[in-house]
Amino acid sequence: MTWKTLLRPAMIFLPLGLGLFFPQAVNLNFLIRYLLMAMLFMVFLKLNLKDLKFRISHGILLAVNLAVGIAAYWLTRTLTRNETLAQAAFFTGITPTAAAASVVMGFLRGNVGYVITSFLVTNAGMALFMPFLLGWVCGNTSFDFMLRVANTLVFLLLIPGGSAFVVRKIHPAAQEWPKKLATASFGLWSACLFIIAASAAAFFRNNPDISPWIILETAMISLVICIASFGIGALLERKRLRRESSQSLGQKNTTLTIYLALVYAGPLAAMGVISYVLWHNSYNAIQLFLVDNRKKKKH
Repeated sequence: MTWKTLLRPAMIFLPLGLGLFFPQAVNLNFLIRYLLMAMLFMVFLKLNLKDLKFRISHGILLAVNLAVGIAAYWLTRTLTRNETLAQAAFFTGITPTAAAASVVMGFLRGNVGYVITSFLVTNAGMALFMPFLLGWVCGNTSFDFMLRVANTLVFLLLIPGGSAFVVRKIHPAAQEWPKKLATASFGLWSACLFIIAASAAAFFRNNPDISPWIILETAMISLVICIASFGIGALLERKRLRRESSQSLGQKNTTLTIYLALVYAGPLAAMGVISYVLWHNSYNAIQLFLVDNRKKKKH
């Protein structure tokens, strides 16, 4: 498991690199919505609602998650005076808990139910507030714009979630599909990264006055947000659940905000969230590596 976890961050570079060399793939942008819906369907399919255990700290976690996104945007905009970097920081910080965080917590022998509940609370909360926040960040607070964002979120979340619920009711064994199709799901994710990188390459080709160094800048901002998220998360709960809270705030559902960034702010804003995929997967790899080492020492 450790080697697979270490390999995943490295494999992020392959589709990104290919996308940069094939900017023509920008024409495949329309596929991203459906690829993400397929991945989210698999996520909802494997959720066990019996594990839900709501705590007051979940509400605090949601509030802090929103605050991290808002603070990241404001600070980046104030310090750099660059709207694109600020938007990249916003989408990175506002991203809610990843469903995969519960899987990692299982390997770490932690409270899986706490993290599953965090996933539902933060994703539902983000969907509720995002139309207003996105209007503020994108400079369009019109009702039509916010309604369009709300429709996008409903389309992306309710259809996969509702479909997964119906399929599980009709065919309970479908809950095992995500395990069997894990490689296919990762293939869908790689395809998304390829198309997004191609979009960024096409953007630079059509705007030669913009420096490619902005990608490195978004990656560094994303790293700071990653460190802050895991660190702040650890302070939100008492010692017994500190690791779970840290994982809930630090490991993020990047598939959702990558799409929102790409649609409403552009490919450069999405690059911040893509960088976050590398950072939080790398931290997960270190965590699992340390746990494996402890097991070996005990034996």
